[in-house]
Amino acid sequence: MPEEAVGPIRVSHGRDLRRETFYYSLALFVGGLVQIAFLPFISSFLTADAAGELGTLRVISEAVAGIVVLGLPTALIRAWHRTSAHRMVLVRGMSFPLIPALLSALLVLLLGRTLTSVLHLSTPGFLGHALLLGISAAYVQIVLAFPRADGLAGRYLVYQVVRGLASLAGLWALLKLTTVGAIDSFMVARWLPSFAMVLAAGAFMWVRTSESRSEAPPATLNRELFSFSLPLVPAGLALIVLSSSDMFMLRVMSPSLSESGYYEWASRVCLGLMPLILGFDMAWKRYIFRKKETGGTIAELGRAGLLFMVLVNWISMLLAMASPPIVAALGGGEFWPAVRVLPTLAAASAMYGLFLISQTGCLLTGQTKYVAWMTLFGAMLNIGFNMRLIPVAGALGAAFATMATNLFMALSLFWLGRKVFPISFLAVTLTVIPPLTFGPLATLGPGWRAVVVLAGSLLTVVVVWLLRLMGTTLSPVPRE
Repeated sequence: MPEEAVGPIRVSHGRDLRRETFYYSLALFVGGLVQIAFLPFISSFLTADAAGELGTLRVISEAVAGIVVLGLPTALIRAWHRTSAHRMVLVRGMSFPLIPALLSALLVLLLGRTLTSVLHLSTPGFLGHALLLGISAAYVQIVLAFPRADGLAGRYLVYQVVRGLASLAGLWALLKLTTVGAIDSFMVARWLPSFAMVLAAGAFMWVRTSESRSEAPPATLNRELFSFSLPLVPAGLALIVLSSSDMFMLRVMSPSLSESGYYEWASRVCLGLMPLILGFDMAWKRYIFRKKETGGTIAELGRAGLLFMVLVNWISMLLAMASPPIVAALGGGEFWPAVRVLPTLAAASAMYGLFLISQTGCLLTGQTKYVAWMTLFGAMLNIGFNMRLIPVAGALGAAFATMATNLFMALSLFWLGRKVFPISFLAVTLTVIPPLTFGPLATLGPGWRAVVVLAGSLLTVVVVWLLRLMGTTLSPVPRE
């Protein structure tokens, strides 16, 4: 590539990262608002015990999605940029998950009565909703990988906004205008719009890839897809264990089933943090895979990741310090105990953002097996933490277990990928300290919490300013 072309390309791709992060974050922000809008319905139509039951069905659906998705979304984005036979990439991406979907249905059928008994579910029929939600969620991830790969972040935004609004409208209609049970209504309102969106997005990408319909894919396409994606399956399942073991173990080990409801309620509030975290992650992966074209340096990637984490810490701090008024306004007396859980889960969400950044070195080298093994180990560690903490502290103990596990996995992957993606452990240490204080600080009075917010915001502004002075930007600076 000519030297004079490097700078403009780097700037263009940097703009892509900013633009796509914005669109993805906005799409997920709307999704987060929808989840928060669900909270008054949960508070009005469900007891804390029933909310825990709904959370249990949600994590079962996440387990199904983790199996069905086969780790394909990132592999499909990678394959999209390695071959021009986009129609065949689309066909294989949509076809491969059919077999694990059928196997998941068989597994749910065989284990239905056992799960119903162990997890204190009201009826085995609820597992059918969890299965449909899991399959639809997996296909949402797969079908939307193609607009992401093609840089169609705006299209991704439209699909997700329409899906979220349809879900909320459907929930209102089912609860207010029909005699469908409350838990059934919450589940149907999730999986039905998801399947509709999969059909719409799949049809759009089928038309868009028409020019490549006659192109033959590389003979190694299947091997490349699976060699990259399959190691991510245990990683994805391990992450599901991380998110589901809390709820499952609360349902089984806690002396009060209401504790699972408080945890579910606080978890849904923390989904408001996910737009920035997951939106950046989606844009980040496409950005690092195009690194050879951008001409950017590892140092630039590292500083951009640090800037991202500073902003994530700030937003999670705002959520943690606002926990009492949020729970009072949206939860009422039934869910007031969630106020002690929410700040720690906000800190755990910040640590999850750090975990996503920590995967950069392994993704750049294609060593996804490290991500898989470390996530699997983290899942086992999380189970151990839960076994120790839930009997002592209930939902708060489960939140501590999640926060500690996310932190451990992030630091471990930074260490494993240090040769490719070297980072300053001093910077990482200063990044992880603030979230660890959110729980105790959130117990202070309103005046002191306001002081914490002001001090934290001022510190964030100073750090961002210093990073900008060092040349940190999401749009890489052209070479001289």
